[in-house]
Amino acid sequence: MADHSEIKLFLHSVKYADFIDFVPTEKNRQTRFLIGMTTYDQEDMVRNLSIDDYYSGPEKDRDPSRLGMLWMFKHTYRGHELYIKLKEVQIVEGNSIVKCLSCHIDYI
Repeated sequence: MADHSEIKLFLHSVKYADFIDFVPTEKNRQTRFLIGMTTYDQEDMVRNLSIDDYYSGPEKDRDPSRLGMLWMFKHTYRGHELYIKLKEVQIVEGNSIVKCLSCHIDYI
């Protein structure tokens, strides 16, 4: 479990990343359509997560070939609790990128 300053530092890196890369899983797509969330809404929500949304992490990716730690958050959006899993910022071709692996209703 991370302490307050670690979470704050991670969220700062998410907020100011050049890009948020959303993995287009079926759960993520279903959630967006079900609750009427646009891709802009989704990115805005992720960039503005708060320390209060922190759920767990950082933890290692289950796939050891993938670099970077995973952070999990739970955030309420339009009455639905969303589970959000983010990968630490990576630099690709000079751009900071956060990969969002999960952004779906918590029970899906």
